[in-house]
Amino acid sequence: MQVKDIMAIGAVTIDGEKTVVNAALLMKGQSVGMLVVSENSDPVGVVTDRDLLTGCVGQGHNPAACAVGNHASEEFITTTPAMDALDAARLMRQMRIRRLPVLDDSDLVGVVSFSDIARSLDSALRDVLLGMSTPAHVSAVTLAGRVTHYYTHLGVAAIQVGQAIRVGDTIYITGRTTNIEQTVDSMQLERGRVEIAVAGQNVGIKVTCRVRTGDTVYLAAEARGDGREQTSERYAAVG
Repeated sequence: MQVKDIMAIGAVTIDGEKTVVNAALLMKGQSVGMLVVSENSDPVGVVTDRDLLTGCVGQGHNPAACAVGNHASEEFITTTPAMDALDAARLMRQMRIRRLPVLDDSDLVGVVSFSDIARSLDSALRDVLLGMSTPAHVSAVTLAGRVTHYYTHLGVAAIQVGQAIRVGDTIYITGRTTNIEQTVDSMQLERGRVEIAVAGQNVGIKVTCRVRTGDTVYLAAEARGDGREQTSERYAAVG
């Protein structure tokens, strides 16, 4: 499988002379967390929402006067449409980044993310890839469900459950612009609190950041083992 088979076509670009405010508004309007920075119409680097927050706002600079090019990556790391997807994943892991602009010769043709690659692989390889970002006490991750709706005013994600999720579990929610890790503090099913949600149910979970419809939910498996398989079967049998 090559990068061209899974990449997002096109990329959101910004001129390096534009301000951080311009970049933030563009990110918000396009629902992206990364922009490709251009100079004389040529792509020269990337800038992420984190770069803007820590490099400009966090340093006390004026975002309305600070050029976004000042916070672009020093090294412009890219891939090609023909690169093997696993090689692209290894490159991202090595460089500790989660997105790669895709260049065909010198033309910017798309963006591929770590999540794009993970979703395209079978579960075993996906677990290996996503395992790079999990804490040391987590041995693996399993696909647990998918976000079907996000209630902005409540900060709650509606999740179609594919693998039993319990209060206290650690989950990862990933997507094109989403990458969060959190503990499940509470869940609601048909307006009532529940301690466990099993496959087939659509449950509401309070999330720490905005998520989007279609985002994927993964469940961390603790290295000590938690008997989840037996628990899921038991609840499925009575549910």
